[in-house]
Amino acid sequence: MADIEVFGWQSDHSGGYYRIQLPLQALAMRGRVTVSGFYMPDLVRDNPKTVIVGQRICDPHATRVWQSLAAEDHRLVFEIDDDLWNTDPSSASVHKYFADEEIQANLRRNIEVAAAVTVTTEPLADRVRPWNPNVHVVPNAVPDWLVNRQPQQRGDGTITLGWGGSPTHQMDWERHGGPIHRFLDLHSQAEIHCIGNNYARVMGLPQERIRFTPWVANVETYLHTIDYHIGIAPLQEHIFNRSKSALKVIECGALGIPVVASDVGPYRDYVQDGITGYLVRGDREWVRYLSALANDSDMRVAMGEAARARAAQQTISCLTPLWEKAIFG
Repeated sequence: MADIEVFGWQSDHSGGYYRIQLPLQALAMRGRVTVSGFYMPDLVRDNPKTVIVGQRICDPHATRVWQSLAAEDHRLVFEIDDDLWNTDPSSASVHKYFADEEIQANLRRNIEVAAAVTVTTEPLADRVRPWNPNVHVVPNAVPDWLVNRQPQQRGDGTITLGWGGSPTHQMDWERHGGPIHRFLDLHSQAEIHCIGNNYARVMGLPQERIRFTPWVANVETYLHTIDYHIGIAPLQEHIFNRSKSALKVIECGALGIPVVASDVGPYRDYVQDGITGYLVRGDREWVRYLSALANDSDMRVAMGEAARARAAQQTISCLTPLWEKAIFG
């Protein structure tokens, strides 16, 4: 049996898919021997030749293991995809955990002893460079099959707005939920579909206008669950959000779904305004742009296809060389 060349140590399901599983699957397609999981096998820990990619290693037990591996001269790559030093109190459980002084100290210590650090964006790279100068910006990528998939959208005249994501977006919906609600008030044949977290409840909509899908078994199932006509990506101007990636927009684009997104950070840099979607700069523009897309199926198709072509440049096969360089040096 060949030695494991890379072990991906996951800390969660969704980020673990995009930042551990998918990259290691792509490396395996190139002939590398890779394994990933939430628990580290003894044969990985005992083999100093195995590169270990650790996702957001910061809890006390995992930190002790990480520091021990560093002392034993394992090649460690610290993977982080959010600015965990600036979470917002509106996401109470997330903020409480990452604001803890021990967790903050562990993040810094574990970054410092790594041979390399991988991040999703340049602002996040700037955040971690004081602790480790060997930072690799490897943008989020979607699986190649996604750009060939046609989502199963409603065909009964109802327009579905859609959003999916983690429990770190309370402030975004508190800021932008009102204008999106106004669009739904004006369009009786429209609904909203939230996946993962039901932020549509923030808007006080009648239940019949909301569809909610709780977080599903894995990310590939989630991607098959996306059935929107129009993706929405509200984002508050906040220091935490400056380091986020445009993943929600890329997922929708790969499926041929145009997106209306806040003109903030990651979306400003990715969305081609008026071509692959719309960027919202003021509250009234939510209603304006959502109405334009809801009322014009040809526009939705044209923008969706442009968005798909854009997303095809950000599939995992396109970005595997960046992962290979970061992991193997």
